[in-house]
Amino acid sequence: MKQSTIRVGLVGSGFVAKFHSLAYNNLALVYNSTLPAVERIRLFDVTTELAAEGAAQFGWQEATDDWRNITRADDIDLVDIVAPNYAHAEIAVDAARHGKHIFCEKPLAHDVASARQMVEAVFQTGCTHQVGFVYRMWPAVAFAKELIDTGKIGRIIHFHSRFLHDYGLDPSLPMSWRFESQKAGAGSIGDIGSHAIDIGRYLVGDIVRVFAQSRTFVKKRLIAPPGLSNAFRRGDSEIEQLSEYGTVDVDDATDMLVEFEDGTMGNFETNWAAAGHENELSFEVSGERGAIKFSWRHANELLVHSADDPENLNGFRTVIIGPMHPNAESFGPVPGLGMGYTDAFYIAMRQMVESISRGKAASPNFIDGLKACEVVDAAVRSSDSGKWEEVNHNPPL
Repeated sequence: MKQSTIRVGLVGSGFVAKFHSLAYNNLALVYNSTLPAVERIRLFDVTTELAAEGAAQFGWQEATDDWRNITRADDIDLVDIVAPNYAHAEIAVDAARHGKHIFCEKPLAHDVASARQMVEAVFQTGCTHQVGFVYRMWPAVAFAKELIDTGKIGRIIHFHSRFLHDYGLDPSLPMSWRFESQKAGAGSIGDIGSHAIDIGRYLVGDIVRVFAQSRTFVKKRLIAPPGLSNAFRRGDSEIEQLSEYGTVDVDDATDMLVEFEDGTMGNFETNWAAAGHENELSFEVSGERGAIKFSWRHANELLVHSADDPENLNGFRTVIIGPMHPNAESFGPVPGLGMGYTDAFYIAMRQMVESISRGKAASPNFIDGLKACEVVDAAVRSSDSGKWEEVNHNPPL
């Protein structure tokens, strides 16, 4: 029997909370009311003031400064976690033990042990669980997966991905939990890199060993009050009054060679101090019979090359994304209208709500989140050791 209403609690009110809130609010409109109704019940943040501000801005019925008022509440069905990495495990485990379904932003946790605890908790309770790898669900990426699975480019022989930003290049940007290994787990390779790793796993398969080199370019950052220590906020006049510095102990950039389970070669480049680059996620898949290229800068296009084309047409063709492609059918009747970042969250939340309603598994789930964490862990170990490191895949108990 389908669940007619799903009541949601949101743990966190940072910038990504806006996109989650928009998605919950507009699911019925985008998907023509084919989904259960969604009620935005309660929002948490660390102070009463921040929680109230977030609830008012994003349209939640209530605010709380205790996340247990969400994970243990009788009027909540789905717990959505957008808190910092180090808080994910405690919140998710508590939610699972209290019978809640869970959506958790990426990376699943700040370390492998915590991610494993989360996986074991959801397996023990049987709740629906999904991790926020929204890029793999993007229509162009999902279509790339279809082409690969149907043999369009033949056997894959190489995969390359890069995810670049430049916000970390600014030395005046204050300290935040993203720059502390105990709270973030890793820097660019764990934060933006987890998306690239997930896409690699989605398109090619599990990664079994890595060789990584990491660098930290800005090694000291000003310590600011919580309201200012935000890695996506700059230009605050209060920064000029700060004087105490904290040590950055995560990577700003990582280059990583990888070997996939079937022997396929690959490499990843992550850098949040890459001058002139803004949210530049891209990948290329090379096969024996063709290739596929994607860039978020042209998110509504997929470049496809086929060796079956005649020599005078050799090269990449541009496929314009439209309703005939996976996950794009509800966003417009013709190709080329264009979709944006917010739409990625509509796709993700649709699957989560639909999975809960129908009692089926969601994807990408906590297993995918754990496996990405295991690759990040191997990358950190490799950068420290200067050697190839095995990825320790540990299935849940």
